[in-house]
Amino acid sequence: MKKRSFIPVVLMLVVCLLIMTSCADQTGENGGSSTTAEPVEIVLIDKDGNEKTVDLTKFESVTGEASFKKSTGAIVGPATLTGPKLVDVLGEIGGIKEGEAIAIVANDGYEMTLTYDQVMGQIMTYDEEGLALQVGGVEAIVAIESSDEGVLESPPRICFIGEGKPITDGHFWVKDIATIKIAESVKEWELSLSGIEEAKCDRSTFESAATCPDTTHPSQEWETTNKDGEKVVYKGVPLWVMVSMVDGYDTEDGHYRFNRDLSQKGYTVQVISADGYTVEFNSKDVAYNDGIFLAYLANDEPLDEDSGPLQLVGPNLPDKKHSVKQVKEIKLVNLPE
Repeated sequence: MKKRSFIPVVLMLVVCLLIMTSCADQTGENGGSSTTAEPVEIVLIDKDGNEKTVDLTKFESVTGEASFKKSTGAIVGPATLTGPKLVDVLGEIGGIKEGEAIAIVANDGYEMTLTYDQVMGQIMTYDEEGLALQVGGVEAIVAIESSDEGVLESPPRICFIGEGKPITDGHFWVKDIATIKIAESVKEWELSLSGIEEAKCDRSTFESAATCPDTTHPSQEWETTNKDGEKVVYKGVPLWVMVSMVDGYDTEDGHYRFNRDLSQKGYTVQVISADGYTVEFNSKDVAYNDGIFLAYLANDEPLDEDSGPLQLVGPNLPDKKHSVKQVKEIKLVNLPE
């Protein structure tokens, strides 16, 4: 009887083991991303100012589908998004408590503040037509992977996933996150605008306009002194930018654009306080005038209750009487036919 050689069998087993080991290095146990993926780091800052750098790939991830709505109304998505829950990430610095908020800052300087409720998913959702549905029913994650790079764009990114591919406001979807800091809570507010169209601008939308780097109308900053001689630096959005939301000159893709022709024909811009106090400007004086703006910060802090949430300020105001506090509404009246 001839003896069988076991050498080829042993060699085959070794080769198979090498192949299996190689495959295991390339995928997770569920076929996901590599276990040796590049770290995705952000800096967390607790309420006492202590910093901690964390690698988001080290957290347990969840996956869900979602879309976001641009300020113009365009819907981006849906896409499948994966990343750790925002609350789990915040747990590394003691978590967020009721009465607190988080300030998220991107590497390009864009900033967005989320209240405790918003962190917990209490934000407005929309249908496919962009119409409001309900508040809540979503979960905030810090996405690091996506089935559509056009949606994730520059990870890590705040996203809101849930059942039924929820659609939420895009200004909450902060991308390319650099830091997340525990901050004092902020009050929600709303500015009413009317003219050829009507619009509402809430706190987060205004904050987005004031810090967005990809814009033709950058935020304004003005240093002055108060009645006690103390330095005050105001930050905000030009009045003409807010006027552009309701002056009937949106582009086909929905972007707001200031209606220069209408402003030159002439109309009146009214800025109205919560108590009804009103000042008026000629549209020609408002057009592209960055020296008249709505401030929401003074020395990098939200305006106090006596002045905020918005105050009309700037070096080009006609006089101090035009520095309206507690701005609640902007109207375009005496519009040309």
